[in-house]
Amino acid sequence: MAGNVTIDAKLNEKGVVTGAKKIKVSLEEIKKADGSLDWKGVEAGEGAAKKSGDGFTVLKGILANLATAGIAVAAGAVKDFCGQVVEIGKTFESSMSKVSALSGATGEDLATLEAKARELGATTTFSASQAADALGYMALAGWDTQQMLDGVGSVLTLAQAGEMELAAASDLVTDYLSAFNMEASETARMVDVLAYAQANANTTVEGLGMAFKNCAANANAAGMDVETTSAAIAMMANQGLKGSEAGTALNAVLRDMTEKMDDGAIAIGDQSIAVMDAEGNYRDFADILADVEAATDGMGDAEKAAALQSTFTADSIKGLNLMLNAGADEMSGFREELYGCAGTAEETAKAMTDNLGGDIAAMGSALEELSLKIYDYLQEPLRSAVQFITGTVVPGIEGFMT
Repeated sequence: MAGNVTIDAKLNEKGVVTGAKKIKVSLEEIKKADGSLDWKGVEAGEGAAKKSGDGFTVLKGILANLATAGIAVAAGAVKDFCGQVVEIGKTFESSMSKVSALSGATGEDLATLEAKARELGATTTFSASQAADALGYMALAGWDTQQMLDGVGSVLTLAQAGEMELAAASDLVTDYLSAFNMEASETARMVDVLAYAQANANTTVEGLGMAFKNCAANANAAGMDVETTSAAIAMMANQGLKGSEAGTALNAVLRDMTEKMDDGAIAIGDQSIAVMDAEGNYRDFADILADVEAATDGMGDAEKAAALQSTFTADSIKGLNLMLNAGADEMSGFREELYGCAGTAEETAKAMTDNLGGDIAAMGSALEELSLKIYDYLQEPLRSAVQFITGTVVPGIEGFMT
């Protein structure tokens, strides 16, 4: 991702860095082995001056040679810069063509998406091409133009906050918004939950995504929202059960709870814990956990294990015990924090990029936008020239040769 890109990645071997290297090489070429200057042009000018007696000819010779060398270096740098402009323009154009093909966006819609990608490219540590790629991932998920416009900024923020590849961040958001039956307009909410959980529990954004993979669909079916699910996963992660294993454990708890339910309740020892409410919906998971905690309070280890085994199996009891160890109040408290964590992802992303590396990445993105503005002027004549060569010159040469 762009947060890891240095200037050399933005100004590559075809760009201004090459020009700078050429200047260095040109200076090295006029040095002797001991490091002193070897101005052959100056010597020639000096010889002419001796013959004419005009000392000014020496200065003229120096300036003439410097000017010639400078023009050559500058011309090479301009050529390299133009090549870089064209390459950046082609890459961005290709990314937007992919967005159009995947989303069906054309005309004004496509122009709006392109403007959004360029805005993000000019103002974040990501390039316009990377922002366009993020739009492409969203198009793959079936998002329409407005949904992409609403969500792409938050996806880029998550990638920064979670130090993730843009593709992974986009996949995570689009996949689990769907799994939790959330709208694209709620992208910022999910991104903030993930960023807050990463900052305040022993897990990462990617770890939460791995856990969601194994439990999100069933958690949503059991009436759990992304905040409740994340809080349950965080309780387990704080005690060493993380990622896919935490998701599998939570999924097993929900499975056993559902399969062993009898008349809307489960048995914990000789006690009955309601799982469904009067309308036939799942009760809040935190409330169910609190009732299980209360039912086993004061039991010895063996007695508690036996009581839990009346409903839960070996692959679910481990996760359940960790959540009980943390306590229902702890989980509920963390969930409330998640409900109030709006803006966390943006704050985290700013903190993560408030350094020289972030400044360099942002500068590279701004330079890419400058290149795209130049490419806007070059695009049509370049396309016309290439199409003329392909459609007229090449067939003409082939006809002449046959």
